[in-house]
Amino acid sequence: MKNVAKWSSVALAVAMGNGLIATQAVAQGEGFVEGASATLSNRTGYFNRDFRNNIPTQNSKAEETATGFVLDFRSGFTQGNIGLGADVMALAGIKLDSGRGRAGTGLLAQDNDGRVPDEYSEIRGAVKANIAGDTVLRYGFHMLENPILNYEDSRLLPSHYFGYSITNTSFDGLMLEAGRMTDRGDMDGSSQYDGPYRHDGLNIDHDKVTYLGGTYDFADNLSASLYTSKSNDLWKRHYAGLTHVWDFGNGLDLTTDLSHYQTSDDSPAGNEFDNKASSLALTLGAGFHDFTVAYQRMGGDAGFAYDDYGIYLANSVQVIDFNAKDERSWQARYDYNFEGVGIPGLTFMTRYVKGSNIDTVPGVSDTRWERSTDIRYTVQQGFLQGVDLTWRNATVRQDSALDGGDIDENRLYASYTWTLL
Repeated sequence: MKNVAKWSSVALAVAMGNGLIATQAVAQGEGFVEGASATLSNRTGYFNRDFRNNIPTQNSKAEETATGFVLDFRSGFTQGNIGLGADVMALAGIKLDSGRGRAGTGLLAQDNDGRVPDEYSEIRGAVKANIAGDTVLRYGFHMLENPILNYEDSRLLPSHYFGYSITNTSFDGLMLEAGRMTDRGDMDGSSQYDGPYRHDGLNIDHDKVTYLGGTYDFADNLSASLYTSKSNDLWKRHYAGLTHVWDFGNGLDLTTDLSHYQTSDDSPAGNEFDNKASSLALTLGAGFHDFTVAYQRMGGDAGFAYDDYGIYLANSVQVIDFNAKDERSWQARYDYNFEGVGIPGLTFMTRYVKGSNIDTVPGVSDTRWERSTDIRYTVQQGFLQGVDLTWRNATVRQDSALDGGDIDENRLYASYTWTLL
């Protein structure tokens, strides 16, 4: 009850603040409120990761249950050549079940002793300006979605970044963006960077990332992306991507996704981030069926290292990214939408990814594989309409030196979003 009361106080404070801003905007007769939106989302998750290697220094499993709330208010812009606006996001997580010997799922934060809090909450804000209707300036929290910085929402709460950015859509089919992010909030409500990163005795503030890039649509079925970026004292990274959809007619289409990252080392030690990463995915759509095959390849002096969440590589999947030094990996995937048999809202996905040629020890070439399955159902009608239920299962088999060894994993989520405005 105490946890719920605290969350209610946070939500009420944000709602009162938004109400005051809205009242002022209406009095001025501006578009701040007319273009505004507000949602309240809840997600309850159970996460179980079973480690199968019996390593003495490692817990046998990580298992937690928690529920989280996200109150997201996005204003419109005031009228005129320069429109002003503000966004507020409040997040709260509540522990339902955990323990020092079972923590570490990513649902809940941990302190230095391995304990998890009963609750946590935070409020993030941003101010923004729209210039001439095609250029947006923003300072504060960001939910970025690009090949360099991409927020993730696969645990309890969405990750987010803090910094400043500019986005421009002046030219038809072209989106340009640039920015500098100086901090990041994790999916467990904590910050990945509580202080400088210790690297060979040096303090490196490596959560600061500058990026520049964009996407151009050559046609409805062809688009390309180019980005360049720099992470302080760690790496410089460039990205090129191409997506093409070939429509054969009669419900058949082929989607081609090509991605390539080139990372040069910029750290004091050198050669820890030098990497070339490429992937090619082909997806054949046939009505309610999708069949995907993908190939991914790592090159350079190191694996693909990144401190952020989403990366635009085909074989970055539920548990493993298949991004080790010199790794080669293949994927086979199948998706089905059960609307094809009269059950709208129910979807199924299963995939298998095999990695090989992993350079962990000179003269040794390691292998690994992951098999994962997702089943998702969104209730279509009745009292529970809109409730989303997801089961994610994964099995990983690999050498114990690779990302925690053998893993069996299950994730169960129930979520719902209320539209407030």
